[in-house]
Amino acid sequence: MLLVLLVAGGTSWWLLRARPTAAQYLTARATVGDVVASIEATGTVQAITQVQVGSQVSGRILALHAYFNDEVHAGDLLAELDPTPFHAREAQARAALASAIAQQARARADLGLAERNAARARQMRDRELNAAADLDAAVAAQESAAAQVAVARASIAQARAALDSAQTDLAYTRILAPIDGIVVTRSVEVGQTVAASLQAPVLFLIVDDLARVRVIGDVDEAEIGKLRKDMPVEVRVDAFPDDVFPGDVRELRLGATTTQGVVTYPAVINVNNSARKLRPGMTATIAVTTAEHRGVLRVPNAALRFRPRTADAATGASGASGAGAGRVGRGRNGRSGGSRSGRVYVLDSATPGAVPRAVQVTTGISDASFTEVSSPELRAGVEVILDDVSQTATAAPSSGASGGGGGAKRPPGMF
Repeated sequence: MLLVLLVAGGTSWWLLRARPTAAQYLTARATVGDVVASIEATGTVQAITQVQVGSQVSGRILALHAYFNDEVHAGDLLAELDPTPFHAREAQARAALASAIAQQARARADLGLAERNAARARQMRDRELNAAADLDAAVAAQESAAAQVAVARASIAQARAALDSAQTDLAYTRILAPIDGIVVTRSVEVGQTVAASLQAPVLFLIVDDLARVRVIGDVDEAEIGKLRKDMPVEVRVDAFPDDVFPGDVRELRLGATTTQGVVTYPAVINVNNSARKLRPGMTATIAVTTAEHRGVLRVPNAALRFRPRTADAATGASGASGAGAGRVGRGRNGRSGGSRSGRVYVLDSATPGAVPRAVQVTTGISDASFTEVSSPELRAGVEVILDDVSQTATAAPSSGASGGGGGAKRPPGMF
């Protein structure tokens, strides 16, 4: 007898559990309002002009005259290298130049003597008082002396060049600011030795006036075609979440970057930073408005994604699951442009058990929350279905979703 009761109870429990529950829908009203389609991308704040200041000579840092965030002007002294060895090289070059000048004077004196000897040898030869070989030797000595003068002249030029080089290296021991700007980075300390053997070591990074900066944004390949030069841009950063920094598109570069199969193109955005809140290196979010429709009929985006259970749909299974139904023309960031055919579902009655009815709509632009729609069967104030909460409650009872009246429940923030 106990076994029979257990079997009967289990069967009843199973039948009650298997009984389908009445559909309960989450709805929101179609409203009249504004829809703004935009493109979003992330990028990095950079100074429009930044210069890495290095050293063209090697040496020990003797003094530093600039620190982080210091404002400098072109020609200001930033740092000094120990000039002692460079003074010694300059002195050596000056001595070499003086020696070359003295050698030239000696060569000119030898040339004068050789010219006089050659002249006397010609006179004596005309009188046949010497041999022809004596005349040839005198002429050869004159030509050799002239060549020595030319060599001395070249030595002087070489010595002058060496002196100029030594003086230039000595001047390079004074590191000067190349532009007006702000010192962002200083990479050396007093006493540190810098080596400029293969490339100039970077000592300072100077950026120009930060009243205007730029953001290099990575724009998805599906969206890059919607951007045009001079389009207005809104820039936001996490450091100042309540501030919007205006900018404009200055350049759309052709070089693509592929990261994990996603292709992006760099867009250069010039940004007004008159308050100087934006700093180089900050991660920024840029938003470019590509279309704006005001006072249009709109529905939440979830309404176009909703599909009822086949048995509940008034249009039947084929109508509810047609290919492409309710699909909104979106890019990868959820914004859209262009018109397509879509479908939303409405309830003709707010009573439990009411069957959803499909309404064909034409979709326009879309933003993060709403999509523009038009249909002779849809007007402002009509409840459109966003979700079947009975299915959610059955699939995940721990989430706390519970039934309400059909069409009576709305998500927070929905009209």
